[in-house]
Amino acid sequence: MGFTQALWNLWAQLIAPNESSAPQVPPVIVHDPAALRAHDLDDPFFDDKVQTRIGDAIAHAGHKK
Repeated sequence: MGFTQALWNLWAQLIAPNESSAPQVPPVIVHDPAALRAHDLDDPFFDDKVQTRIGDAIAHAGHKK
């Protein structure tokens, strides 16, 4: 059970302790359309680790401003 579901169940018990029909939080589905496309193996950003490092560098640059 995820944190969100546990929090929702706690909230539901505080609001209506006699009702056990708290709505279920749907699972999160991550869709990556880039995973379905053909990849250029000569592209230096093809590697997930490189993408992560570049993303971190961009994020750190944004925090410095």
